[in-house]
Order: sequence, then C-alpha cells, then structure tokens
Amino acid sequence: MASPKGLHVLFEYDEELDRQPVVPALVYDTSALVRDQLFIGLGNLLCHWPAYARYQYGDRILPIILAGTFDELPSVQETCKTSLFKVASSCTQDLLDAGIITTIPEDNQEKEKTGKECLYSRSN
Repeated sequence: MASPKGLHVLFEYDEELDRQPVVPALVYDTSALVRDQLFIGLGNLLCHWPAYARYQYGDRILPIILAGTFDELPSVQETCKTSLFKVASSCTQDLLDAGIITTIPEDNQEKEKTGKECLYSRSN
C-alpha cells in the first residue's frame, strides 16, 4: 500500500526538474492494460487509505477514475465503474463507522449512491 504523502509528485509538474506529472498522462496511454491497471490501482488506494486520506486526496484521484469511464474500450470503462463502486462502498462504511448512518443499504445501487454522495461532497 502506498502512502498519500508523496502523491503530489505523481500529479504535479515539477518545474525545477522539468518533470511532467505521471498519473494524468497514463489515462491516455496506448496500452489498455496500463490504463486498466491505473484505474484499479487508484481505486485500491482510495479503498485502503484511512478515511481522512480518502477524502483529502479524492479530488485528485476521482477525476482520473471518472475519465476512464469514457475510455474507448468497454473493458476499461467497466474497470473504472467497478473501482468507483468499491470506493463508494468504502465511503458508505465510513459513514457507518462515524455513526452518520445506522445501517448499510442492502441494495448495491443505493449503497453506491450513498457512498458517492459522501465522497463527492467531501472531496470538493
């Protein structure tokens, strides 16, 4: 598992070293496998980081995963949708752990909706 502390290095242009950001460029990589692994990896980071990091860095990672939902390949689009569902499920669990909700919705669509609303509102 990666720490969120060095995340900015992957997302920001380094003027001193003239180094382009790595992650945004991978969204357009010619290899579907690279794009697929990018979206899986970013989704896993958001799922496994502590809640504070998930919401602190969600505004950088979510747009990358969302961009993948418009990929030219349906399999990559599906990977992104699966990653988003997993992240939303983690957020729904955060709400339960914090006592904001008392039960996790049994319906997967409702669980996803609850988690996404929480993630999007806290990432802005």
